[in-house]
Amino acid sequence: MRISATVTISTVYPGAIGGAIFSGRDAAGTYLRFVADCDRIFRAPIVGEVWSLEGESRRHSTFGDQVHVQKASLVQPTGRLLIDFLLKHPAFDGLGIGKAKAARLWAEFGPDLHTLLNKGDVEKLSYVVSEETAQKLAEAWRGVAEEASVISFLDHHGFDIRLANKLRTIWPEQTITKLRENPYRMLAFADWEKVDRMSRSLGVAQDDPRRQVAAVEAYLYRRLDAKHTLTAHAMLLDGVCGVMGTRNNSVARAAVDRAAREHAIIAAQDGYQPLGAAVMETTIANRLRELLAGVSGPERNLFSINLSSIAAEAMASFEESSGLQLNAGQRKAVEIALCHPFSVLTGGAGTGKTTVLQVIHRIAEQVSVPVLQMALSGRAAQRMREATERPASTIAAFLRAAEQGGVDPESEPLVIIDESSMLDLPQMYRIVRVLPVRARLLLVGDPYQLPPIGFGLIFQVLATSPNIPRVELVEIHRQARSSGIPQIAREIRHGIVPPLPTFTGVCAGGVSFIEAGEGDVMDHILGVLTE
Repeated sequence: MRISATVTISTVYPGAIGGAIFSGRDAAGTYLRFVADCDRIFRAPIVGEVWSLEGESRRHSTFGDQVHVQKASLVQPTGRLLIDFLLKHPAFDGLGIGKAKAARLWAEFGPDLHTLLNKGDVEKLSYVVSEETAQKLAEAWRGVAEEASVISFLDHHGFDIRLANKLRTIWPEQTITKLRENPYRMLAFADWEKVDRMSRSLGVAQDDPRRQVAAVEAYLYRRLDAKHTLTAHAMLLDGVCGVMGTRNNSVARAAVDRAAREHAIIAAQDGYQPLGAAVMETTIANRLRELLAGVSGPERNLFSINLSSIAAEAMASFEESSGLQLNAGQRKAVEIALCHPFSVLTGGAGTGKTTVLQVIHRIAEQVSVPVLQMALSGRAAQRMREATERPASTIAAFLRAAEQGGVDPESEPLVIIDESSMLDLPQMYRIVRVLPVRARLLLVGDPYQLPPIGFGLIFQVLATSPNIPRVELVEIHRQARSSGIPQIAREIRHGIVPPLPTFTGVCAGGVSFIEAGEGDVMDHILGVLTE
């Protein structure tokens, strides 16, 4: 049976997998019990709140009838539900409003009490309670009513009401006022079509300056979703025409010009960038320039001492203890990490990047320089720990530690980031903002491997920049060469299709070929796995 009810919440229990189990009474005093999954309710109710709920009533063998919620919305209490709200909601605790005063408020104002509270009419409320209590009552009401108003606003315009918490985090007060001032602020949370539809319903004209700027931003957001941080002028004009639903290029040109004047977008040499991406790129570039310049004077990093003799001894010691011979590329990679505050190490699988890191760790320990090594994924960090036999963390853990004061801004660490090809622009932006002033940074990776999930190709650009101290390892070690994979990968990355033997059940040289039609690929994969 379908149930729709507006109830004052009386009990709340956490659900088994998020969500909540709660009960309440409607204006007629009817008791109802509700079960809401986390995808049906934007947060757990609070005792005393009033919720509008819809769902299907089902009988439980132990708890009896329960309404399984399909739609839920926090609402402002009206009518007699308002009295229960004032008595039970924790926001009104300590105001001295018990049953007697609540009853007097209702007797004096009746349904108009809701209007007086919304207006914050302290003068009239003081007819029943003291002026001080009336003031506190109005302030408490304003706080709880705001959330309900935001939810109602979102629901009315077809947005997910769970956005209410995010919106109120950004604008704790006058949230709806902010959205009415410029409805296109919702573009940070929803797509253009939905936001534009809401804005037009709120009276925003087709040629409104707010709509013009928002259309430009919306198209550049789409470009970011496609991982492009820069858009050529002609492409931007075509894109804005599409967003605004016009074929008039002059309309798009006017919108782009206005967005640039208002600094919503930034003009670059070859096109335009959204403001956020431009700020992040500029911040990263400036910080890397500072690293390359180094810190002069008595506060120079400990790595500033002459390490040539120490490095030579450390490499000789490593070769003797490990039985491995460092090639010229690996020796140069060790040197740039020691001699430059910022450097890049690239190389494909099997070229010995990990060996370089092991030597760098030895030297850093000899000169008492702490090393912070990290990678994007937990699995990659684990591989770093195992290969170097030193601590390693995820980038997320490092950023959390920095936010909580766990990274000393005055320290002088060498920061090593592995699998740097997967770093996107926002991640690199967060990293450089928390790097200690006298830190050294070494990015390690393979620009031909997995690109970032987000936008911005940080490592791929730095790995080919003539202004960055960098070393590319190309010599494949004997152990890796035996599999055949590194050689094949190297040819493919240079656009060469290598000759491969046909698969016969055993992979000759580690790599072989299976010819398969588009619809047969999965069958062949399963066949190989079950050989």
